[in-house]
This record gives sequence, structure tokens and C-alpha cells, in this order.
Amino acid sequence: MTHTNKQKMKKILLSSVSLFALLLAFTSCDKENASDVNQNKIYTDYEVFYDKNTDKTWAVARFRFGGPTGTLLELDSTAYVLFNQDTLAYNGLFGGHFKEYAGRISTGSFTYKNVDGAIFVNSIPACDTIAFLPSFTTLQKSQAQTITWGGSTLAANQAVGVFVGSWTWGQDALVFQDADGANNLVLGITQMSNLALGSATVYMDRQTDVAVSQGTSEGGRIRSKYRALNKVIQVIN
Repeated sequence: MTHTNKQKMKKILLSSVSLFALLLAFTSCDKENASDVNQNKIYTDYEVFYDKNTDKTWAVARFRFGGPTGTLLELDSTAYVLFNQDTLAYNGLFGGHFKEYAGRISTGSFTYKNVDGAIFVNSIPACDTIAFLPSFTTLQKSQAQTITWGGSTLAANQAVGVFVGSWTWGQDALVFQDADGANNLVLGITQMSNLALGSATVYMDRQTDVAVSQGTSEGGRIRSKYRALNKVIQVIN
């Protein structure tokens, strides 16, 4: 995986960790109508995200003009996007077309029709489950810490991100692993330097992220993501 793709995946993993990131997207991103742009220049980004903590699944389809960092677009006129058979309505908080489901959805496809009548169908990739081990109860700031997860090792196009957070801005840590065959990741002393002593909540996301099989010349990505049950641990010296 290239350095650029690693950075993109890190951002993807971190973006779903907290509501702060969603609110940032809501307040800082302008959007345009998809019918106003060249339909062949629309980049597509699809995600199905299951959170074990809430037992809910989010399906989100985002459209951007000109590439992954381009202007957000809202489908209008005759354009639409479906997840399975459900039409996804635009949701400003998510910066895309969104629907929430009860329980875990691990299979399905997005169907996108643009105003020119072209139809693109993309199935979500498989994503394994993941969990914290019962033995993971503390993080010691004075030495590097290995976090081993319960679940299968990583395969191609898979990654795991762990975020240690608190309610105080800046007192957090993020670590990322995408090496094929890995079953753990390591938090270094520098990464943990901002953590406050005491109780902290640890989040862990696993994802499979691949290029779309059907899209415009701008391409796109499609991913499945699984969030483990959060773990409350103690941060010690």
C-alpha cells in the first residue's frame, strides 16, 4: 500500500471515532448539486459501518466532484443512490446520502444512477469481526504497549485502527495497522504522551477498503467497517 493510501485510510478510521469529526464535516464542507457538474468527473465513496456498541449499521454514499477531496455533491434531479433496495437521502451531518439500520448488515450493494442515466453497482467487501482481549485493562505510558486483538489476522486491503480518547481535547492517541498477517499493533511512548492518567475509553475499528468495480473515470472507494465493543481501561505511568 502506498504512503498516500495509508494516510487516506488513517483519516477514514479516525473520522468515525467521534462525533467531533462528524460535526466538523457538517460545519466546514460546502456542497453543490450533482446535476450541475460533469457526470464523468464524479468520484464515489461508499461505506457500510457497523457499531457493536449500538448494534446499528450505517450505509453512507458520498459523491465528490473531481476526486476524493473535491466538492461534496448532493444527488438531485433524476439521480439517486440505493443501498440494496432503499433510497438513501442526503444527510448534512454525514456529508452524504445516508440510512441507518438495526443490527449488523454484512452484505449488500450500492446502486448509483446519475442524471445521464448511467448506472453503477458496487457490492460491499467482506469485513471480519474484531474484539479487545479480556486481558487488555491498562496502558502504561512509560513503555511501548502491544495491543493484540481477538479475531483473524489482516489480509490484503484490510486495516485496524485503535483510538484512545477522553472528553478533553488533545488527550488522545491513535495507532494504525495495515500489514498483511498482523494480529496486533503497537502504541509507542510518543503516541501516548498526551494521555491523561486514569480512566480512558479505547475504540477499535476494522475495515476492508477496495476500489469500486463500477464507476466514472474518477473512480472511487468502497469499504465495510466493524467497530468492536469499546473498552474502558486505566492509563498508568
